[in-house]
Parts: sequence; C-alpha cells; structure tokens
Amino acid sequence: MNRRTIPALQMSDYGQDSLREQGVVVMPLELSMSREPARMIPHFHDFFQVFLIQGPARLMHDFREYDVSGVTLFFLGPGQVHTIYPRSAAMRGTVASFTQAFFDHPSPPPSMLFELPFFFASAAPPWFQVEKKEAGRIIALFADLQREYDGGQRGVMEALRALLRLLFIEASRLDAAGLPVREASRAALLARQFQLAVEHHFREWQALAPYAKQLGVTVNHLNDVIHEETGHSAGELIRHRRLLDAKRLLLHSDLSVSEIGYQTGFHDPSYFSRFFRRYVGETPAQFREAIREKYH
Repeated sequence: MNRRTIPALQMSDYGQDSLREQGVVVMPLELSMSREPARMIPHFHDFFQVFLIQGPARLMHDFREYDVSGVTLFFLGPGQVHTIYPRSAAMRGTVASFTQAFFDHPSPPPSMLFELPFFFASAAPPWFQVEKKEAGRIIALFADLQREYDGGQRGVMEALRALLRLLFIEASRLDAAGLPVREASRAALLARQFQLAVEHHFREWQALAPYAKQLGVTVNHLNDVIHEETGHSAGELIRHRRLLDAKRLLLHSDLSVSEIGYQTGFHDPSYFSRFFRRYVGETPAQFREAIREKYH
C-alpha cells in the first residue's frame, strides 16, 4: 500500500483484549476519532458497525455524502468505504463494532443481519435520524452497550449480543414507522432476496439466469418484479453493484485498472474501461486520480 491508498482499518484497540479478540468493541465516537485520526478519512474494514451520532456531521458512504444533525443512527457493512466528518466540536456519540461471527454465535444461519433493512439496502441511505420522542430509548441502549463493554463482567458477551439485537429491533421499528404502511408481499420478499443474492454473487454472476434459478423464478418474472419494486431493472442493480465494487478498489487498493476489471468480472480490460466511463463519465484512471485527490 502506498501513502495515497485508503486503509483497511482493524477494530480499535480499546477495552479488554479478550472482548476485541472475540470480535466486538464499543467505544465513545469522539474518543475513536481523537485516538485514531485515520478514521477521519475514507476507510473500510471487514466487520459491521453501528453509530449513534449526536450533533451535526457529514457522512460519506460509498461515494455519497449526507449532512445530518440531531440524533442519527448510521449503519455500515463490511467493505463499505466511509467516514464521518464532525461539523461541530460538540458532536459526540458511540460506535459499536462487531463481526458477523460474534453477532450470530450460536444462532444458526441465516443471519439476522441479512434480514435487517440497514446494511445491504441499495436503494436507501444507510442512516436515519431519530425523532426526539424516540431518542431516549436509543441513547439508553447505546449507554447499556458501553456500560456492559467497559464493565466486562460475567456474561458480557451474551449481554452485548442481546443489546445489539434489541437495538436493531428498535431501529427496525423506527425505520418502518417512517415508511408508508404496507404488508410484506411476495414481490417485496423476492426483491429483497435478489438484492442479497447480488451481494453474494455479483462478481461471478453477471447474467440474470443464475439468480432466477437460485430464487426459483423465471428471468422475465424476476426482472418484472425487480423493476416494479425498485424502479430499476435487475440487470441495472447487478451493474451498479459491480460498479460500486470497482470504485472501492480504485479508491483503496493498489491493483491496476486491468486487475480491478478482472476482479470485478470483466475479462476484457478495454470493455471494463468503456463500461466504467459509460456510467461514471470518466475512465477508471481518471476516477482514481480525482477521488484520491478529493479525500487527501
């Protein structure tokens, strides 16, 4: 890695080693930023995070930026390029970092994490603001997480898992309350299953046929449902996910443009460059130069 490469960061060195080794860290957000300045620039990691942010901030998540204020929940999955810029010295909060292995133990698959609307929702932003009347419950849950983590008493692992699940259940209720009420339909379920399948297979499956086969539907039915539910064709969602992966690699890896093309499923480097330019408006090399200059 050279000095311009966006880093892959590990969990913060905070709290008991035994807890961090098991795949969980809970710490004050402002302490994380002051102790580890690298977290103030775009980075990524291979674990999940959920942030409680109190005060004005700018969030960058996979090349999109959002200004937030008040009480905000921010959700991150593995590999997502991100950072948080405080817009006031008074900004504070808490960040819980955890691996899927920690969260799921000892629950069998499928993981609850893949059923939540936050971590892999391609159409919605990965954050939402909490209304004042609801904020107390969320803040209290984060305070309980911090207290359990810092105390490290008997049963702390089970307590942290339980509190994270309670937090996600509460957040799911708040998220759903802000959306038009509708019963889950077969179409909505199929669209969700397709998006999760894309998350797992976008590098190896570029055509719709394998997805349709896995989901037990025809290609035409899958495309019709996805377009109705998301406003985009199924092929567009696959292309968008491949493009996002290419952007991440251009930003935070030292791979050549050709190598990135191969890694994201393009066997012809020139076709990868044409594909990228068609959707981004500039070549992969131009994008890499511009995005690294912007964030350095």
